[in-house]
Amino acid sequence: MFQNTIISDELSIHKFFKQLNFDLYLTNPQLKHLKSIMNAMISKGFNGKVSDIAELASTRHRTSIT
Repeated sequence: MFQNTIISDELSIHKFFKQLNFDLYLTNPQLKHLKSIMNAMISKGFNGKVSDIAELASTRHRTSIT
């Protein structure tokens, strides 16, 4: 379903989440956290390790990443 979707920047990620109606289920801080995780995964290339996301995500408490 999502294989043909290309997410290029922060605004596109926001529109993508709006299209999936995530704003109905998640609060704004949760959406921001999800966007930062998505950006970290996209910028480096996700290989299944949380430590990669923790390095590239915006500063958060260490327990917020897992």
